[in-house]
Amino acid sequence: MPLTRFSQSLLLALFAATSAPAAERVPWTTSHVHGSPEKPLPYRVERVFPKATFKEPLEAATIPGTRRLLVVQQDGHLFSIEKQDDQPELFADLLKFNPEVKECYSVAFHPRFAENRFVFVWINLDTSKGQSREDRSRIVRFKVTEENPPRLDIASGELIFSWLVGGHNGGSCRFGPDGMLYISTGDGASVEPPDEHSTGQDISDVLASVLRIDVDHPAAGKAYGIPKDNPFLTTPNARGEVWAYGFRNPWRLTFDPKSGELYAGDVGWELWEMIYRVQRAGNYGWSITEGSKQEVRPDRLRGPTPILPALVAHGHKEAASITGGEFYYGKKLPELKGAYLYGDWQMGTFWALWAKGDEVHKLIKLCHTPLLPAGFGIAPDGEVIICDQGGGGLWQFATNVQTAQAPKFPRKLSETGLFSDLAKDAPASGVYQYQVNATRWADHATAERWIAIPGKANMSVAEKGLGVIPPGRWVFPDDTVLAKTYSLELERGNPKTRRRVETQILHFDGLLWGTYTYRWNAAQTDAELVGADGDETVFEVKDPAAPGGTLQQKWRFFSRTECARCHNFRTNYAPGFAPMQLDHTTPAGDSQLAAFINLGIAPAKRREKDPILPDPYGAKDTLAMRARSYLNSNCGVCHRPHGGGSVRAFMNIETHWEYTHLIGNKAVLGDLGLPDARVIAPGDPARSVLLYRMATSGHGHMPYLGGALIDDRGVLVIRDWIAAMAPGDKGPSAEARKQRDAEQSALAKFKTGDTAQLEPLLASASGALDVALSITDGSLTGELRAQAIAKGNAIPDPMRRDLFERFLPASQRRAVLGNDFKPQTVLALKGNAAKGKVLFTICAACHRANGEGTDFGPDLSQIAKKWKRPELLEQILAPSKIIEPQWQLTTISLTTGDAKAGFVSARTAAEVTLKMPGGTTEKIPAAQIAKTTTERVSMMPEGLLQSLTAAEAADLLEFLDSLK
Repeated sequence: MPLTRFSQSLLLALFAATSAPAAERVPWTTSHVHGSPEKPLPYRVERVFPKATFKEPLEAATIPGTRRLLVVQQDGHLFSIEKQDDQPELFADLLKFNPEVKECYSVAFHPRFAENRFVFVWINLDTSKGQSREDRSRIVRFKVTEENPPRLDIASGELIFSWLVGGHNGGSCRFGPDGMLYISTGDGASVEPPDEHSTGQDISDVLASVLRIDVDHPAAGKAYGIPKDNPFLTTPNARGEVWAYGFRNPWRLTFDPKSGELYAGDVGWELWEMIYRVQRAGNYGWSITEGSKQEVRPDRLRGPTPILPALVAHGHKEAASITGGEFYYGKKLPELKGAYLYGDWQMGTFWALWAKGDEVHKLIKLCHTPLLPAGFGIAPDGEVIICDQGGGGLWQFATNVQTAQAPKFPRKLSETGLFSDLAKDAPASGVYQYQVNATRWADHATAERWIAIPGKANMSVAEKGLGVIPPGRWVFPDDTVLAKTYSLELERGNPKTRRRVETQILHFDGLLWGTYTYRWNAAQTDAELVGADGDETVFEVKDPAAPGGTLQQKWRFFSRTECARCHNFRTNYAPGFAPMQLDHTTPAGDSQLAAFINLGIAPAKRREKDPILPDPYGAKDTLAMRARSYLNSNCGVCHRPHGGGSVRAFMNIETHWEYTHLIGNKAVLGDLGLPDARVIAPGDPARSVLLYRMATSGHGHMPYLGGALIDDRGVLVIRDWIAAMAPGDKGPSAEARKQRDAEQSALAKFKTGDTAQLEPLLASASGALDVALSITDGSLTGELRAQAIAKGNAIPDPMRRDLFERFLPASQRRAVLGNDFKPQTVLALKGNAAKGKVLFTICAACHRANGEGTDFGPDLSQIAKKWKRPELLEQILAPSKIIEPQWQLTTISLTTGDAKAGFVSARTAAEVTLKMPGGTTEKIPAAQIAKTTTERVSMMPEGLLQSLTAAEAADLLEFLDSLK
């Protein structure tokens, strides 16, 4: 990365510190970056029972008939406390009941506790010594003594219910207003793979469910009974205890004491955290979907009832591990009456929700806190108690008296205190510049980076993990700021034309990281804070490589939400300031990381197993390592475990190759027309979906966030890496190999001037990608290049055409509809049916029209007799809105455990005939069918028009309107 003269001198001063055993660090004393530009939230938390600290408290509950609060510790010890200044009294040591007790999750007092003194306790038994996981999650009934303070009668313990322990256990038991005991269970799985036991939709076991049992009327041979109105008593092979299902890890159940509604907080997987209103026979989608927001395993068999959406789903930009809460009917905060209060264990954020049935009336954010809220409870005075698993304290909500104060966050970069001379990029004393090993592609922009820590505070190393974040991560001091300025050359290759575009800052306020962007003014004298929603601008850039010598380059100032997609807890919020990015030797032979350690900024410790990222564009490491470094920096933020990528393809460098799901794996979200497509097809870049997505400028371009333009150098690094791989047993099918051999031969002939080879090459997706890559690497020049660009952009199929559009002048590029357009934009245009017939190829993969296409979905030969143009367009835009019964998706689960999906074309007592994608049919004997599930959902994908122009969409619509 080119550096300014001042930056070079600053780095030399920094690296000079490595020669001194105790370098003198200059304190940063000019910071004005505090708080947030947003208005303070309306509530805060305050400590109750300040003299009492518990070990990982998970739940609190008032002991009926007393003023005592019972607190559940995860380690199996329960304590009670009455007055604010009291010390806790031991209520129970569950290891005395069973020395194998490892955890206690929840307690539930019987509705008639005053009569029978019963309390039901959830315990998990240890499996670390190889014990079977079966029956080691348990609900045990005890009696409570009548002494003061009351205690658990350990000898009275009686096993009521048990099931498999391990992974996601769920974690709550509550009595409902009907007197039944409700228990929430998880899918019993670890984080990866999702729902490894395939139990989410399977009600033949009690996992991933809310159970409902009758503890007062036990059945013969059991300690409980199954209520007669439970929903699945007559469903073959179903467990009668199941009340609702399709949960991943429902952590905390709560009944509204006024309405009787049951709510559950369900800990999500990659992108969403859910609050559910739990209904009788409800199916909440796991692991088909995550909160009805993201598909996870759509291939899984579905349960017997329709999937219901979440009442509220929080994206991982604001939540990471939801904890179900309590309904508020206290007296201190009357404005919250009737609200469901809940929080997030990872983020320390709390919300209040008011809803009636499935309709959300109001949802507000209450406060951000440093707490790890693992559970809640109701105190004797009716106030909601928060159990902080991290610090071990008990907390309550209170009004934030500072909400009326206006934020004093700096609105200009010059007000931050980061720079002593902004025009010259001169940082303030105590602000240190650094470089990273592997930069992200940023549409030709270069970056300068700084770190600023107030005073002489030092970073530290976390001794233990936090949720999915492992121990050993770096911990930043309060009010740490990291800054990055992007500069863009307005004439490619001429550093004198470089102008600063934006400065991004990351600010750690001691609790949360804020992401903010400042836009530089035209005079380059200062930069102003961009609004929370981000913004856009356009630069005119001179580029001799661009068609016509100039181009209009769009620039996106990302919203704070978009910034948080990358700067989140999975990447420790500051992925650039980490050992793998900092540990390198400078040209002077000094170590940048050692310099920061000497200064006392970076911790001396680092995890030895952490890899060091090489420069992807350099030549100092293997091609494979450089390619992985590139993917880590550009794609690995989302495509990592828990990262939010929509497919299980992990590109972060810490994930071992064996678990990346890249090499030789089929593409989950479509093969893009590539023959025998793979995410990465070893030895064959043009069969690799990953490379195709990097090379296209159209729909499906990756990376999703970051640079919008295509990184030619990055594309070629990945291409060369894939090409160097040995196919091994991951080679293509014989048919695909034959096609690829022919295309490789045609490409070689075309490069020698045989122009007749071009059109056959462009006729296939892999051949088109071969040609586009040859333009990119410069092996196609002159007239051959011009022909390839012209004919590539004339391809009707947008998937192939979009590989070539970037080689055109901006004025000649198509203005496509995208995802968000008004139907009238298309309906107002008169289309050309002949042109639309060519575009019908995007429909012909599933439909026939006048004898052409695939016989899978409805034949469209007379579709215009049924629908007028507006209705035809609506069918394309919302394919699941109106579906006739014969075109509803049917899934047949076989006795072998496999499943097949499609449309039922015939059914007899002996067999079912299923029409499947591709137009094939299969007759399935009735004896092989375990279950049949039909859903009111279309197999037609949404977004079919997003890569078309309005005129092209009108052409397609005109063709469909001619089918009468």
